[in-house]
Amino acid sequence: MRRKEGRIFWLVYIDSTVPRSLGRIIPRDSAVPRPTFEEVAKALERLNVKFEAYKDKKYPALWYDERGQGYFVVYAEDIRELARRVAREIANLRR
Repeated sequence: MRRKEGRIFWLVYIDSTVPRSLGRIIPRDSAVPRPTFEEVAKALERLNVKFEAYKDKKYPALWYDERGQGYFVVYAEDIRELARRVAREIANLRR
């Protein structure tokens, strides 16, 4: 059996407008409002994280909403720590 590599990183993980019950994994004060696919890609590049991008997929819990569109397969150990770092990097990019 082939072993899967990487972890899924949905945009809703760091979106402060999404409640935890629908998928946000970091505290609201650490999250950013409505991160774009391009912002997350740029933040991952700046953090030197290896990733693959899939823009046309939707987060299952938010299949009806554009906030849940797009995910990345990232090659990192701790997805929550990566989410905090990406959100911090996006906040810096927006300044």
